Amino acid sequence: MATTLYIDADACPVKEEVYRVARRCGLKVFVVSNAWINTPREPLIEQVVVDAGPDVADDWIAERA
Repeated sequence: MATTLYIDADACPVKEEVYRVARRCGLKVFVVSNAWINTPREPLIEQVVVDAGPDVADDWIAERA
């Protein structure tokens, strides 16, 4: 079973570190936020934009993790 990382990226201070680890280890990353943010355009890194609101990103992650 492959490891997948889900990050609530709205206020995540370690996004760049997550991207580096994902590249090095070949991990799939879902970058979840309620607005577009600059993410690397790479096959293993996928941006997900959810509706604005309290815990919407957290709920999206919880439904899939």
